[in-house]
Amino acid sequence: MAKRSQTTGQPRRKRRTTPVEVEGNAPAREFQTRAEREEAIQKLIVQVTTITLAVIAVIIVIALVYTQLIVPGQVVATVNGENITVSAFQDRVRFERARLQDQVNRAVAQAQSFGLDPNQLFQQQPYSTWLNELNFPDQLGQRVLNDMIDDELIDQEAEALNISIDDEQVQDSINNYFGYDPTQVALIGVDPTETPTPTITPTPFVSPTPSPIPTNTPTPEVTLEVTAEVTAEATDDMAPTIAPSPTSSQEEIQEQFDENVDDFRTSISQAGGINTSVIDAYFQRQATRDAVRDEVIQEAETATYANLRHILVATEEEAQEIIASLENGESFAALARAVSTDTGSGARGGELGWSPLSNFVEPFADAARDAQIGAIVGPVESEFGFHILQVRAREEREVEEAELDSIRSREFAQWLDTKREESEIEIFDIWADNIP
Repeated sequence: MAKRSQTTGQPRRKRRTTPVEVEGNAPAREFQTRAEREEAIQKLIVQVTTITLAVIAVIIVIALVYTQLIVPGQVVATVNGENITVSAFQDRVRFERARLQDQVNRAVAQAQSFGLDPNQLFQQQPYSTWLNELNFPDQLGQRVLNDMIDDELIDQEAEALNISIDDEQVQDSINNYFGYDPTQVALIGVDPTETPTPTITPTPFVSPTPSPIPTNTPTPEVTLEVTAEVTAEATDDMAPTIAPSPTSSQEEIQEQFDENVDDFRTSISQAGGINTSVIDAYFQRQATRDAVRDEVIQEAETATYANLRHILVATEEEAQEIIASLENGESFAALARAVSTDTGSGARGGELGWSPLSNFVEPFADAARDAQIGAIVGPVESEFGFHILQVRAREEREVEEAELDSIRSREFAQWLDTKREESEIEIFDIWADNIP
């Protein structure tokens, strides 16, 4: 049996604890009150929150510096050593998107005014291309970048030829865009026996001070359903046309022109979220393009016309088989109807009729220019496939005024293609990541 400890019957004395001595400091207590613990936790939370917010702020600043200062200065392409920057590329894409939307809206309104279903319109060129570029940013971005490369080549040629553009030339490009002819307007109310002198000077398009950049408004996506073909004539620019009516005065036509210009500036600036200087630059570029074209492409009084027919197929092997069939006496027209991938001419037995050779792509035009009359020529490869062609007749004709501009435009496009081949052009992949 364990021995029970002896007690005195008096209360036990509590043992005195000695505070822990901390060298160089006052004695520290072994415990904290609840309030002290909560205060310490709160301080720690504040410190962590402050540090976190500071880190976030630094990240935001870095991101802003990168996107606002570094990215805009990056290069999407170089043309003979001249840079095309992200900033310029993005402004141009925003402008072109807004302009395309404006063209589509006007095309729809025009179709409705003729009692046509607007959905039918977008089965034809250039409307189908406009619609694709609005709905697929990469297509728009690619086209804009190619246009900017062409513009840089044109600017470099203008500098080499000492071509400078004045305000009158810029105004002419504005007039052309809006279908405004000051000379025609000046004829209103004038006796036909008199020689009128245009006295109406349109208000300068370029404002003396750039307008502030408006808030960017997203362009609505166009998703019209294509259901059928329409025969309305397509033009590359569907800007409002100033067509004087017999009852319109010169002043009324002038006012309508000024209103159209102002509406265009306002709507494009707001829809694209761009400064109006970007819009001004568009007409400056058009004037420069026209001046360089007039310098490098001489105005021809005559052009080569040919009456010809062709069969278009996908491969050279198919073309050789067709040539062999023709040599064996098979009908050109029957083969064209049966196998030609150019369904328009194929339905007519391959007939293209009389056309200036400048209407055709260069390999086809060159073959038609050199071909012996009546001979079967081919295969001739072009971007569309392989052609077998036959020239029925060929002659030089005076160029009609209505065709002169289109002929020169096609020749200028060929000149640009040659310039691109001769130039040092580098395109960087970052363009696709910077389409706004």
